[in-house]
Amino acid sequence: MIEDRVNPDFIIITQMRIKFSSHSLKRIKEREIAKEDIVNAIKFPDKIETSKIAKNRFLVKKVYYHRKFRKDHLLMLICEKENDILEIVTIIDTSKISKYL
Repeated sequence: MIEDRVNPDFIIITQMRIKFSSHSLKRIKEREIAKEDIVNAIKFPDKIETSKIAKNRFLVKKVYYHRKFRKDHLLMLICEKENDILEIVTIIDTSKISKYL
């Protein structure tokens, strides 16, 4: 279950390394998402939801402009934090912004 709240422990990432799982890299390629959009979502999220079950797992949500479709999309990143490493487990990209944000 996911809890709605902003967790300040995960907003500032100046000292954090970002690791992409092989699954997330596949999603980036399939959905033609720029890595800079992903980094921007992590640095400046619109919303962060923390898992109630796994405290190191959370969902980052960010509205961004999708270059291919030429309109706003919602980028959702499932992430896990372990020490100074933030691993992006998977990526969801949708045009249904109001449904998920």
